Amino acid sequence: MKYNSVVKLIATTLVGVCLSTSVLALPETQLTKQCKPLINKNQKVPKPPIRGMTEKVHKRLTRAMELLANDQYPEGIQALKALFESSSDEYVKSVVAMNIASAYSQQSDYKSALPYFENALSFGEGQLDHDRLQGLRVNVATLMYSVGNKQKAVELINDWLAKSIKDDPKVYYLLAAMKAEASKFKEALCPAYLAVKHEDKPKKSYYNILLLSHYEQKDIIGSTSVLKEMVEVFPRENSYWRQLSSMYLQLDKTKDSLAVMEMLYLNGGFETETDYKTLSSLFAYEEVSYRSAEILEEGLNKGIVKPEERNLKAIANNYRVSKEVDKAIVAFGRTAEAADDGEHFLTQADLYVEREKWTDAIKSLNKALKKGVEDTGRVYYTRGTAQANLGQCKSAMDSLENATKYKTWRSRANAWIAYVKDKQQRNKCSS
Repeated sequence: MKYNSVVKLIATTLVGVCLSTSVLALPETQLTKQCKPLINKNQKVPKPPIRGMTEKVHKRLTRAMELLANDQYPEGIQALKALFESSSDEYVKSVVAMNIASAYSQQSDYKSALPYFENALSFGEGQLDHDRLQGLRVNVATLMYSVGNKQKAVELINDWLAKSIKDDPKVYYLLAAMKAEASKFKEALCPAYLAVKHEDKPKKSYYNILLLSHYEQKDIIGSTSVLKEMVEVFPRENSYWRQLSSMYLQLDKTKDSLAVMEMLYLNGGFETETDYKTLSSLFAYEEVSYRSAEILEEGLNKGIVKPEERNLKAIANNYRVSKEVDKAIVAFGRTAEAADDGEHFLTQADLYVEREKWTDAIKSLNKALKKGVEDTGRVYYTRGTAQANLGQCKSAMDSLENATKYKTWRSRANAWIAYVKDKQQRNKCSS
């Protein structure tokens, strides 16, 4: 059987899924069903008093910002620092500190930026509007985390959650990433799920943490559900197809695993030897032997699959099982050339015998003898019978007499010797 109709049907279904333009279905698992909102959208947000700056302060701030705009960072930062130190107004100190931190950040000097972000947040409480303070909390948390103060970073994100009235997938992802890095996958899962849920444009990084959080909790069924969504959302990400196929194997769903790998193959996603070997093995397991051989041979011909004995043997055996004798003959010959012994030449000879191609069988048997085989008596016996069928009686007698030296083949060889002698007596030999 060259193709499995059930597998083809599943693969076709997957094609439809991948080309679907339906609304994205958020992956729901037993673990994500337990996720609850992390924010309270109904809480009241405090409104800070309307604040302003004196004309003198405004001029100094404007001058400093002009220096920064002209890429005069040292001068601009120095002017802002002087303004920060000289002011006693918390609103002014918060705004100025924020600009200093921003200036350092633009130069990628995050270590210097961090204390000013902290100052902006500290002085800004009760002075700045809610959204601005929330943005500061995220900035400070991110920088805290980058310099190694991870506990403080998590505390700031939790503070953001406690005071937020709006879902922000970036913040959810940030919290999930922090938890995942600390190997707290149970705590990472729900923030990752909410990040995926509230992001308008799907992001691989969000899905990756959601997947990892399931897998590290040994939720293979949940991991599979997430990956099914990932291959739909990111159909060109070949690694997701491979992972999904692997998940199905862990669930003993071999046909689904095969269908996924074949879908990757049909989409032109095969890049490695493992890809070809995996699909070939899956076809072999499902007893689609011809396709198994064909896939692995394609990888071999493309130079992706190594011409090693075990790969060549797999191709040959699967052609043989699928009754493609002519292809198997060629494949076993190729396998025999790569092998250290002559066993595969002997198998090739057996296939020639099936086809009654006696001359070709003899050539293969001679090669088997030259390279060496475990059962030498079998080679002499098979060669003797092939020579006898060609009427080469003298050569047949020599081969069969050699076969009698091996106990396993003695009686059969003697029977053929009698047959050859009879042919000689009746002048039925060509030589």
